[in-house]
Amino acid sequence: MNRVSNGPVGHRLFRVPGPASRVPILLVLALLLATPLHAQFAPHPIEAELSRCMESPEGMSTHGMRQCMGAATEAWDKELNRVWRELMAELPAASKEPLRVAQRKWIAFRDAELEALGNAYGAMPGTMFLVMQADAASTLTRDRVRQLEALLEAQRVSVQ
Repeated sequence: MNRVSNGPVGHRLFRVPGPASRVPILLVLALLLATPLHAQFAPHPIEAELSRCMESPEGMSTHGMRQCMGAATEAWDKELNRVWRELMAELPAASKEPLRVAQRKWIAFRDAELEALGNAYGAMPGTMFLVMQADAASTLTRDRVRQLEALLEAQRVSVQ
């Protein structure tokens, strides 16, 4: 590796010279080209429904916001299961078990994180923290769906 000094003394940046440093860029470009243009800019249907729900008269109250976010969390959970099934059907056999182990660890992390957030937000006065807790729960699953979708797309690009 080449050592490049930028910034204060003791601060070092490392980079790998040559074609290997271009591999992530090529992968991102391949994924962008493999994704339809409308999918790159349009909100996910779950996010669109959440926005519609939150902007409705029912979604303007704390209770309504929590209902909207709860529905989004359930939808993300279903989406997670759908993407998981597709991913497991397309991954090579050698990649399945390590991902299965990682997913079980992610579920344990998610459960622990939700408990910790529930304890923290639950101790705060005011109803807005209940909305923040519901949003955090939805975001955890949404982000995992996006991670698995990216892996699925990479798998599909790699076999083309």
